[in-house]
Amino acid sequence: MYLLKKIPVQIAINGDFEANDGDGSGWAFFANGGTAEVDNTINNGGSYSAKIATNGASNPGIKQERIGAGVVAAGDVIQVQFDHIGAVGGDGGVFNVLLFGEGAEGVSFTENFDPRPVLAESWSTFTATFTIPDGTDVSQGVSLLIETVCGGAEGCTVSANVDNVSITVNPE
Repeated sequence: MYLLKKIPVQIAINGDFEANDGDGSGWAFFANGGTAEVDNTINNGGSYSAKIATNGASNPGIKQERIGAGVVAAGDVIQVQFDHIGAVGGDGGVFNVLLFGEGAEGVSFTENFDPRPVLAESWSTFTATFTIPDGTDVSQGVSLLIETVCGGAEGCTVSANVDNVSITVNPE
């Protein structure tokens, strides 16, 4: 009996935000009452990173949508990894990382990674894995959302820079 080993495949697009002089290619930026933009003042290698910051009650984020169609399948392991730096102030601030399955009929799963990344004054690396459940439709790929969230708590702030994002199918 032979076991077939799945080859790791990188599906993130422009994970270092360097493409086209930092124009954010491959990413959707959602301000949602805060800030979501390419930043050329803070990075972890290269010249750019993504900055996501709340401004009171808001939930800005960055997203890669429907990537890996035809590559990802039910049973695959997805590894999400990225560098981050930043801070949370006041009460109620959250730094979320969500992975979505994209099927023919819409979202087929949602994974809100927990434990979440912990923001600090120096760069650190977040790594998490998720196994796509058997029978799940991911014919349109997967989507990754990284967001900062503040509810209605007065004084809540979240500011994060993200760099070197990788989304690997079946990492070793």
